[in-house]
Amino acid sequence: MESASTSSPATPRARRGRPPEKGLAERRRRQIVDAACVIFTERGYEAANISEVAKHAKVGQGTVYRYFESKRELLDHVLDHCVERLITTVRAAATREKPRDVEEFAAQLRAIARRLFVLIDEEPDLLKLVLVEAAAIDAELKARLLGLEATLSALMASYLEHGVRAGWLRSNLDTAAVAHGLNALIVPGFLLALRGEATEEKRVRYIDTLVGFAVHGVSK
Repeated sequence: MESASTSSPATPRARRGRPPEKGLAERRRRQIVDAACVIFTERGYEAANISEVAKHAKVGQGTVYRYFESKRELLDHVLDHCVERLITTVRAAATREKPRDVEEFAAQLRAIARRLFVLIDEEPDLLKLVLVEAAAIDAELKARLLGLEATLSALMASYLEHGVRAGWLRSNLDTAAVAHGLNALIVPGFLLALRGEATEEKRVRYIDTLVGFAVHGVSK
């Protein structure tokens, strides 16, 4: 009677072809999202389709669906891109240290407003898609946009709270309410720029009015 063989399992055969390029998947996803930004802003989300996104990204439709389940999921990533740009813009305009007095607070508000106008100049169609069209697509996107407003308000509230503690803002200031109010005051300027009506003179006047209203309303 022959004894059972105890040979070790066969070694898997190496796959032919070039090995996967490091970071390729992430770059491909970024490439597709960038293409979606262009197509969605040019055509509008509802009118755009995946074949147009694939063509602009120079990939096949199958490649798009390999990374994203649907056009709706792609829109989520476009929104993420816009939210990141907005928050980065606000943070970049703020100094590393909190304002030491009302004058520095006013200067910071001016810097934030100017940066936001520049962002609109750079990507007007993308902001129009996200801030105007996306809110009407479904309740989930509307909730996400409200979450963005809450995030920006929290950033502003932190500066106001610092001013209250430092003594150069009123001690009874409702920082959360004022932060939301300042965000609301910025929106008309956004819409003015998105319509292409924000000349340099109008921007300066708008920023001066916004900052003056904010500072006189919260300082001692």
